[in-house]
Amino acid sequence: MALTAKERATFTAVVDTLLPAVDGDGPAWTTPGGDLGFGERLPEVYARLPHDQDRKDLRQFLGLLNSGFGGLVLYGKPRSFVSLDPQGRADAFRRMESHRIGLIRGGAKALKTLAALLWVTTDDPDNRPASWEAMGYPGPNGPPSQVPKTLPITEVNQDTTLSCDVVVVGSGAGGGTAAGVLAGAGLDVTILEAGAYRNESDFTHLEADAYRDMYLDGGLNTTADGGMVVLAGATLGGGTVINYTTSFVTPSDIRAEWDSISGFSDVFTGADYEASTVAVQTRLNVNQDFCFPSPRAQLLEKGLRELGWHVDEMPRNVVGCTEVACGYCTMGCRIGAKQSTLITYLQDAADHGARIVTGAHVERVMVDNGTATGVVARVGDATLTVQAKAVVLAAGSLHTPAILMRSGLGGRAAGDYLHLHPVTAVWARFAERVDPWFGILQARYSDEFANLDGRGYGFKLETAPVHPLFPAAFLGWEDGASFKRDVLGLGNLDVGGILLRDRDHGRVKLRKDGTPVWKYAISKYDQAHIREGVKRAAQLYAAAGAEEIVSSTIRPVRWRPSSGRPIEEFMTAVDAIGYASNQTNYFTFHQMGTARMGADPATSVVGPDNEAHDTGRLFVMDGSCFPTASGVNPMLSITAIAHRGAMRLAERMA
Repeated sequence: MALTAKERATFTAVVDTLLPAVDGDGPAWTTPGGDLGFGERLPEVYARLPHDQDRKDLRQFLGLLNSGFGGLVLYGKPRSFVSLDPQGRADAFRRMESHRIGLIRGGAKALKTLAALLWVTTDDPDNRPASWEAMGYPGPNGPPSQVPKTLPITEVNQDTTLSCDVVVVGSGAGGGTAAGVLAGAGLDVTILEAGAYRNESDFTHLEADAYRDMYLDGGLNTTADGGMVVLAGATLGGGTVINYTTSFVTPSDIRAEWDSISGFSDVFTGADYEASTVAVQTRLNVNQDFCFPSPRAQLLEKGLRELGWHVDEMPRNVVGCTEVACGYCTMGCRIGAKQSTLITYLQDAADHGARIVTGAHVERVMVDNGTATGVVARVGDATLTVQAKAVVLAAGSLHTPAILMRSGLGGRAAGDYLHLHPVTAVWARFAERVDPWFGILQARYSDEFANLDGRGYGFKLETAPVHPLFPAAFLGWEDGASFKRDVLGLGNLDVGGILLRDRDHGRVKLRKDGTPVWKYAISKYDQAHIREGVKRAAQLYAAAGAEEIVSSTIRPVRWRPSSGRPIEEFMTAVDAIGYASNQTNYFTFHQMGTARMGADPATSVVGPDNEAHDTGRLFVMDGSCFPTASGVNPMLSITAIAHRGAMRLAERMA
């Protein structure tokens, strides 16, 4: 399924349209995208696409662009994209962006994202993109230091069978915590992780390396309609290695809601959940001692205080975090300040004799007479069979239900109730430098609008470090000159993240080959809250002194607060584009639900002790357990659920 020369040429024509030569100082401005060799580099990215269907979809879209019939369908002109003049190509791309069919909008956005990836990233620190110089981006602070790996890895090079008390699938906030607790209780534990073992020595702090090596599907996967980029950890330690370190406990009102919805009396509101919360806070060293506000956080706080809105310091699981070393550790923390499961619970598990297998892709759970007896995994070309007295699934809300469904387990609720905490952003341009890649990951937040409807649904306002790929992929495109001005002006941009607590949900389904696909679309109800978030974020950055506010719609809307134009004009223009899939750009950093806890097997997968309703000795201990979206960054909620579940399982197996 290799790309043809014609397909590469069509992609080059698209890149020339998105990144034309414009007036400016330096090659990043004056060199057209077609001269940057993207057509030659595209096959490598194409090969990394997560699934054969993704490659088929890309080739199909390029094929339509190659034909008169496709031009008629995609942009209303019966001519191939390559045959159009530059203005005609730009008009065609804008037509695709605003097409009434969401998949066509998604196809245009996918091409723009691929072009952006090739434009601003490199996997060679000695070959710095010209875009970095234009935006003043420094890139990595030298090579990583050499730090010994302290976790022993069990190598599997041929068909192998292992036996243990408990096999834990996944090593992140859920699996890592469960493994540490279970091994600490004296049980023989085997941990299976699909990703590789990378530590401080491997953190190059190049976005291309980090996304390829430590993020699920290389950070290239999306929901089924292409409307939301899906970011999750895929490395030993899972998301705890590359997250923002934000450590909110489960809010008390959410805990009460979870008990009520689940049909429980005191699972989430009980003393044992509280004790587990305290235990994981202690082990992960959660504190507010390292919240030095970066320029990003200072601007967020300034706007919030000017308007009299709530603002507070972030609780974070870090020790010895410094401003100088921070900002890059969504690509791995080089100084070991981030208290990921790599250096906490997984180390505890290894110290108590747990074996760890990396590169292990679990295919199914083995069951005998209604009781789980182990798992079957693929490790390279070898088959690994792990026989166990109990199985703990903690592969995350995207893959735990896939394992259940491939095994014919979990009941009809398996895969349902997928929540994604959709995130969009408002961009703010300031006269002064912001250098948004610098400083503590997240130091301030606001809950001013966390309860818009009186039922706990709304959004958080947060900010986070921004490296070149995020704005290049996330900012919309209206023409090449303004897009280059936006991205190459990154040094003066701040980003206001709108983290939605989604009331409504999607579902995980399986393709014919057993791989998961994520069906999710933001409901009209939740879109109304996103709209409010865009408005409020624009207001706070105007109050902070921004010269220009830019939306994250597929075609950007701009507002200069000093112009005298009211914010309502800005919002009306954003409304005209819309907040649905491939109208506004979204990421998901938090995936929840899909194997949720509850008393009713019709609407849940596991009961109060995390054991599956339909299969004895099969447990789920990760974000899949959430009955609804947590509304806060979910790491501590996941670890608390896993700690509580593992403590109960350890007592049962004692």
